[in-house]
Amino acid sequence: MKSSHSCSIALFVSTLLASGALAEEGTILFERVASGLANGVSDDGRVVVGETLTQGFVWTLDGMTEIGGLAAIAANGDGSRITGDVATFGDESAGRYTPGLGWSSFGGLGQFGCDSSLSSAYDISSDGSRCVGLGWSGCSAGAFLWTQADGISALPQLGPNSSRADTISGDGTVIGGWDEASNGSRRAAIWIENPIFGTWSEVLVLLGTPGNASGYGEVNGSNGDGSILVGSADGSTEATSGAFVIRDTDEFELLGLLPTQQFPVSGGALDVTEDGSMVVGFQREGFGGAQTFEATIWTESTGYVGLKSYLNERGAGIPESFTLAAAQSISDDGRVICGWGYEELFFFQEAWVVVLPSEEPACTADLNGDAVVDGADLSLLLTAWQTSSAEADIDQDGIVSGSDLTLLLNAWGACSS
Repeated sequence: MKSSHSCSIALFVSTLLASGALAEEGTILFERVASGLANGVSDDGRVVVGETLTQGFVWTLDGMTEIGGLAAIAANGDGSRITGDVATFGDESAGRYTPGLGWSSFGGLGQFGCDSSLSSAYDISSDGSRCVGLGWSGCSAGAFLWTQADGISALPQLGPNSSRADTISGDGTVIGGWDEASNGSRRAAIWIENPIFGTWSEVLVLLGTPGNASGYGEVNGSNGDGSILVGSADGSTEATSGAFVIRDTDEFELLGLLPTQQFPVSGGALDVTEDGSMVVGFQREGFGGAQTFEATIWTESTGYVGLKSYLNERGAGIPESFTLAAAQSISDDGRVICGWGYEELFFFQEAWVVVLPSEEPACTADLNGDAVVDGADLSLLLTAWQTSSAEADIDQDGIVSGSDLTLLLNAWGACSS
């Protein structure tokens, strides 16, 4: 994908989101993107990334663009950096994609991987400088951190077997995932960076939670500073298993499971909004080809419910025949959700994206905050012309320019109450 095309897409999407075009219509956008999986949403909701049957893709309101590689897994804050998996010289490795530059490969944790697999990507920090995932040294697997300066390196591990890093906080200081116990069960884990020495320490975050003395489960998602963690708990009973939220490192809340129709059942939370007000995930029931899936959502007002029902009650119009199987990711503000689904058989996966309208359209062109877009705001914008002033950059594309002027003029007058 050429960088000029990327800029035009970002401008188009930011113009729609910033101007509240979707909010004015008051409708939910639901789109089945392509055969494959939609894996990640950028923090600002402008970009969704995923994989078709053959390569990675980027989706915006302007459409879908294939970007090569094997899969795009997660996007950074504004979608300008993407982590995913790429094939190089017969091996498969985690890597990073930059528009205009293409893919780079991280390699593995050792001189050799396990067969052709060197590493797999799972998440990226908001500034795009840190990526995490699972790396191989021979056929021993471990959680990794990749940085531009140091490349790929193994995270410390408490257990004797494998580990994996599934998520990294926006600021890159907290990593979540799992660490395998001696009996082979995964234990929910986080790694916290020492701000002085840059070293990492591991903590098993579900130890001693109700019905889960050994802390079995996974940490799958986090917010910007790692103060909110979400994942799946694997307790001793169905009543002590399912999605969970941890707030401020010690406030544990079990969201649980949806009412079950068949066994076995498993499920969990995969991502969370910046303020923790919305949590998305999945539930899986049954064996083999008879398995069923359902995407889930939690809000304080609704509790833990099926996402499809939640959306259709709000007018999304998702067809009865299409199953939302898993909600993989959600934007910081909760407006954009992506995942995968299917019709009839879950083997035939389809990537999907949902864009929710704003509850209260923002008056972003009111630069001086007086609830009116007028000459005073125009003066502020012109004073900041061709700079990167965040206050005057209405569309948040990094430069105060004609697109911001257009948004300001279109919003001229009193802000909507």
